[in-house]
Amino acid sequence: MQIAKRFSPIGPRRPCPGKQQGFTLLELLISSIIFAIMAIMAYGGLDNVLRNSRASEQALERLRQVQQSVSVFNRDLLQIVRRPIRDEYGNTQPYLTAGDNIDYVIEFTRGGRVNPANLLRSSLLRVAYQLDEDKLVRLQWPQVDRAQGVEAKKTILIDDVEDFSIRYMDQNARWQERWPPLNVSTDSTELELLAIEVTIKLNDWGDIRRLYAMN
Repeated sequence: MQIAKRFSPIGPRRPCPGKQQGFTLLELLISSIIFAIMAIMAYGGLDNVLRNSRASEQALERLRQVQQSVSVFNRDLLQIVRRPIRDEYGNTQPYLTAGDNIDYVIEFTRGGRVNPANLLRSSLLRVAYQLDEDKLVRLQWPQVDRAQGVEAKKTILIDDVEDFSIRYMDQNARWQERWPPLNVSTDSTELELLAIEVTIKLNDWGDIRRLYAMN
């Protein structure tokens, strides 16, 4: 009599032919949407960082421009010298003129010209300021007494300027819009300049005002 042997199946079980494998199309679509949203958020954050960085650089550059312009004003106006000049036509001009020249807001003689090479030249300069459209321009002549055909060196100090104005305090502590004042001789012993007030109106910063006492 033979006894039937029963064998247990060994090895991995085979999956049912009808069972799904991997991700469905819907799952892939949802994953792609989530990834796209995260990428957009990351890009938006990076773009904001870059914009803030550029804005900070522009603000620092504007601050540097304003500080440099004020520094140039300080150096020029605090070294005004009472030395008249001869213009290119041979006419004598006061050491400071303002309000009667359509080209320049102010023109004056100043000292303190740097001479590191110890050249045989004057330590005086003739300087002027003008508003060219929205730019404040500084002019400097190579000699105090000008010859015909000599051009001034122009330097743009600051841009985006809405207005540039100067007023002058006379010996009676009254403000004048021009100098020398009308009906006052430049040779008058009573003519004395006590102070100069400079106002620069910028479109982005508003008014910058400086007051200089004259010696």
